[in-house]
Amino acid sequence: MVGLRNDKISVTVVTGFLGSGKTTFINSVLRKYPDVQFALVENEFGSVSVDTKLIKGVDASQLFELKQGCICCTITNEYELVLQELAERFPHVEHLLIETTGIADPAGVVRPFFREERLKELYAFNKTICLADALNFGSGRGKDISYKQLAIADEVVVTKSENSSSSEREKFRGMIAELNPLAPVRFAENGVVETFSLQSLPKKIRYFTEPRTGDLHSKVKTHTWTCDRALNKADFTRRISYYLDVYKKEIYRVKGFLCFENEPFEFVFQGVGGNFEISEGESLVEADRSTLVFIGELDGLSIELT
Repeated sequence: MVGLRNDKISVTVVTGFLGSGKTTFINSVLRKYPDVQFALVENEFGSVSVDTKLIKGVDASQLFELKQGCICCTITNEYELVLQELAERFPHVEHLLIETTGIADPAGVVRPFFREERLKELYAFNKTICLADALNFGSGRGKDISYKQLAIADEVVVTKSENSSSSEREKFRGMIAELNPLAPVRFAENGVVETFSLQSLPKKIRYFTEPRTGDLHSKVKTHTWTCDRALNKADFTRRISYYLDVYKKEIYRVKGFLCFENEPFEFVFQGVGGNFEISEGESLVEADRSTLVFIGELDGLSIELT
């Protein structure tokens, strides 16, 4: 029974455009953490489960397939039912990996973990990892969706860069930072990232005095919002809820920290595609400064939250 679970299942979403090496990367994660009880949700279009057959290290009974189209747009009900079934059937599972299709918008995959109360009781969202193919990045093939996958990610892993020089890697790191300055960038060697950790990323925000406006993708920009006084929690929650609902198509991702009146700890803010979560953090408030970083198609948007 679900009610017998003592701990929530951690969730990591792996996204990236077609051919970026998602399945290879997942296999490397499974090998690196042999003592962790994993379950895997796979999303495939075809009638033959090619990726599923390539996964090594997850018991077949704990590998769930979704075949009724792309996970991000056509199978919301099936997806959420599968997640609930997984938690009910496998109380020993510690970590869920979700591999999206190469053309998926990961916002739709992540959103239920912030929106659905039942899933929030069962799961703790960990992070979204985006794989970027160094040989084909920005080539025009699926450019828009691959840029959005990068913009939403908490961490980026660059694949097929084994023959890249140090200067080429730094150039690539800068290109990704134009789309998502919050995400650390790591480089894989044959699908393996030596410095990769399954744990959540350190909770810190990089500050920008002006929105980033790189040439890589004129649509995707970032904006840092700050407030140097303690916020009223109820009032701020109402304002941000309205704002993100109105601009849910334009704002891909929001992350940051908030300081509320009469609260000793900072609060962590995570938002994807119009849905968000505010949770108490681990750090004591040192200064009454709140910071949120917005990523998306922000041209013309006035971000006023107080």
